[in-house]
Amino acid sequence: MNDLARPETMLAAVLGTMAEAPDCWVATPSADGGVNMRIVMPIPRSVGEDEWTICIATSGASRKAGEIRRAGRATLGYFHPRSRAYVALMGRAELVEDRAEIRARWRDEWRLYFPGGPDDPHTTVVRLRADRIECCIPGVTPEPFGSRYSVIDRDAAGKWAVTAG
Repeated sequence: MNDLARPETMLAAVLGTMAEAPDCWVATPSADGGVNMRIVMPIPRSVGEDEWTICIATSGASRKAGEIRRAGRATLGYFHPRSRAYVALMGRAELVEDRAEIRARWRDEWRLYFPGGPDDPHTTVVRLRADRIECCIPGVTPEPFGSRYSVIDRDAAGKWAVTAG
């Protein structure tokens, strides 16, 4: 296995791409078999949290929240415009309605979207635990760039393995 196909090499490149993209898309499966997407701002991780568990804020009354309640899965998509790299994290998604956790993650700039603040019953956090990553990153995924992507899967024990690319 060459160094580029090692999970740790790819995962480091994925984290780099995510760090360069302040916003990402969240995709949720719709009830009619389609997909709904919208742009979101990931919440910075707390010290010691798993780097592959990503949180975003949403309204518990939103279509997104309803789709996550129903399906229990979501995808986050990141794009880095200068390099043309993209990353998609897929996994189990859950709604966190614990006020203490929401307060701990709260950012004042969210008042635009959540005027009632962290104690508003509609202010909710989505927690996605990635179990699959698809990426296309220059110098990391197979050449020619853009024609193939790589897939990294995480098993039940939390170990990552490159399964395609």
